[in-house]
Amino acid sequence: MKSLVTSTIIIIVLLAIWGFMYNFILESQEEFNSLVDTMENEVIQENWKATKPIYDSINTKWEKKQKFFLLITAHEEIEKINLTLDKIKKYILIENKALTLNETSSLKFFLNHIEEKESLSLKNIF
Repeated sequence: MKSLVTSTIIIIVLLAIWGFMYNFILESQEEFNSLVDTMENEVIQENWKATKPIYDSINTKWEKKQKFFLLITAHEEIEKINLTLDKIKKYILIENKALTLNETSSLKFFLNHIEEKESLSLKNIF
């Protein structure tokens, strides 16, 4: 009976930790997607002066949250996001609309992919 209670407590604790992490991922994803959407709108309008501060905001927030993401997801995903952010920075500097929009789309995909990978679903369990 003790092992059943202990096992139940361990499962509850693990689910609570997963819930906290997943909530963090969802909130971060929504925040980043909103900022990236705003940046995309500025790029479409070719308003490069407004695009740079939005990029800086995204990059600063990512640097702060990246430490926690490294604990909960694969390092390859983090590296892809870092590389994409670096490309976006360069494309903004040269004011290339097409390439910037391509990379912002990739950034959103990578952020959404982390959420999919960490979700509690049968696909991820088996």
